Amino acid sequence: MSGERPSNYFVSSVAKGFVVLKAFDSSSAYLTLSDLEKKTGINKATARRFALTLVDLGYLKIKDNKFALSPKVLDLAAHYLESLTLPDMAHPILESIASRVKESTNLAILDEAEIVYVTRVNAAKRIIGANLRVGSRLPYYATSLGKALVAWLPEEQRKRVWESAKIEAFTDKTITDFEEFEAHLRICREQGYAEGNDELEIGLRSIAVPIFSRKDEPIAAMNISTNTIWSTEEKIKKVYLPVLLEGAGELNQLIKYQS
Repeated sequence: MSGERPSNYFVSSVAKGFVVLKAFDSSSAYLTLSDLEKKTGINKATARRFALTLVDLGYLKIKDNKFALSPKVLDLAAHYLESLTLPDMAHPILESIASRVKESTNLAILDEAEIVYVTRVNAAKRIIGANLRVGSRLPYYATSLGKALVAWLPEEQRKRVWESAKIEAFTDKTITDFEEFEAHLRICREQGYAEGNDELEIGLRSIAVPIFSRKDEPIAAMNISTNTIWSTEEKIKKVYLPVLLEGAGELNQLIKYQS
């Protein structure tokens, strides 16, 4: 139990029930009443009442006078995941990535021919990109997030998105030809990630990966954004990319296990 002072509504019996549940872990999968008493500090008679109540509720099972967690405890995690939105699930992952690479991280979705930032973590002591916020919109074809969002879409859908966009060159590196853009997206699919290098603004560099639904459809993209001043392409691929792929894998797993 935490050291915080309980509220006036605190029910100690409920708290003790959770203490009993939390006594079980990988090193203590099966516990006798004596074990529960030692691990929880709750006297054996009281621990017995809580444990048997949890058995009746289906969260514990009992065999040979030993208690163990039942699969029903997974329902609690499932209900929690069901209550989360995509930004809810992504934000702590973005925070972890940002703390590790010391760069800004973002999650965006596609809205017609624009990407929309739905959650982001701005790197500490980084001024560049600070004007971006949740709800900010950028043209998809000039960003790594946009490329990651459309690269895995069906060809006809990619064509529709391109035709709905107002294509303009922001720098001399902006791709404004559809066939050239398609060739670029093919490379993105082959390597499993998209890059942004000076296409929206000179000096801006980023790397992005897609986030998929349970039906393996791209629903969002996650990126790390940086600057050519302090981040080389080699650093992005060798240092940032593995961390980004790890975070995306974690988010994809959370989405997969949402019921």
